[in-house]
Amino acid sequence: MNRHLRRKQRREGFQHKRLDHGNVTMAQMPWRVRETFGPVEDLLSTLETTGDIDTDKDGPVYRAPASHEWFDLAGAIEGFAAFYDQHACISGREMPTRSLHQLANKFSYGMMVFQSDVDAVRRDLAVLKAETMPMTENYTTAIIHTMQEIS
Repeated sequence: MNRHLRRKQRREGFQHKRLDHGNVTMAQMPWRVRETFGPVEDLLSTLETTGDIDTDKDGPVYRAPASHEWFDLAGAIEGFAAFYDQHACISGREMPTRSLHQLANKFSYGMMVFQSDVDAVRRDLAVLKAETMPMTENYTTAIIHTMQEIS
């Protein structure tokens, strides 16, 4: 075997191994937790400080920070709650999503949002965040794909 082939063989042996990041938990990826919970927490902070909500002709809207697209606010909150409802079905544990559904309904029907609503959502978000930490990326992706197939 000539010298060039031996070098090529050695270089191939040193290549980086492809890692499966799907088994990494959300606790190991704090940026993902921020991407998930940050917009809801920011919305609650805005409701507490100014009370301003962006709207269009169809009602309240939400601008996704990553894609800069506008989405129906009630639908976005419902989707967030539906993820944890699906997780509750899989895990067999009850998830506190009632306050999220109530907030989405209030936005959907144009009702007033009170401080007690915001406090209830904040309390439930803390529980949902703690529930999210041990989830793996594969698990969360599987739930999202299941939800997309259902709808």
